[in-house]
Amino acid sequence: MRLIYSLLLFTTLVLLTACGKENLSSGRELVGSWVDVNHTADTLVFFKKGGIVVLLDNSLTYRTIRQNSTNFDLLTNQYEVRMGGGELFTRPLTMRETGIENFFRGKFEWVDGKQSFSVEPNGFRPYLSCTGCPQRFRKID
Repeated sequence: MRLIYSLLLFTTLVLLTACGKENLSSGRELVGSWVDVNHTADTLVFFKKGGIVVLLDNSLTYRTIRQNSTNFDLLTNQYEVRMGGGELFTRPLTMRETGIENFFRGKFEWVDGKQSFSVEPNGFRPYLSCTGCPQRFRKID
């Protein structure tokens, strides 16, 4: 009887723990190059590196801010990527803290199947204050 009680308690704890976790994907479906449909000088490049998906922000926005700010880290345009719950999660590769609470978030939505997507730029450009102004990117390779 004690064994059954222990197994039930253990199973309940495991289920509660598993249900509390966010279901995040690696962002593998984003691998490739994407161009902003309204600003063709803005591209995002997603690639695999060391078992994670990395976002390289190769946008005019980033290049302009980097050019005008001496305190801006050169690798701030490279982010580890996660996706889940209609959001894009990113954190700078230079950030040492782990845990989803250390990721930036932006609303994310696939458009036209998976040939384009809409994302709020504050999900990967934390230096912008842009909630409710999504950008749309289409796949170019």
